[in-house]
Amino acid sequence: MLVDTKKIDELPLSTKLELMEVVMSALIKNEAEFAVPAWHEDVLEARAQEVREPDAWKTFDQVRAALKND
Repeated sequence: MLVDTKKIDELPLSTKLELMEVVMSALIKNEAEFAVPAWHEDVLEARAQEVREPDAWKTFDQVRAALKND
């Protein structure tokens, strides 16, 4: 099935959001059919490890300064 995205573009925002909710609800009902890729679990574990190491965190000011230097 192909969806004509031009028609979606013409919808008001509230209708687009409602459409997204309907699609997500349909996907959730069948979530057991979807296998989680191994790389998702790898990314989640890496992010969890980062959270467990607060000494490696940077302040907003540090990030802003680094971005200005780039």
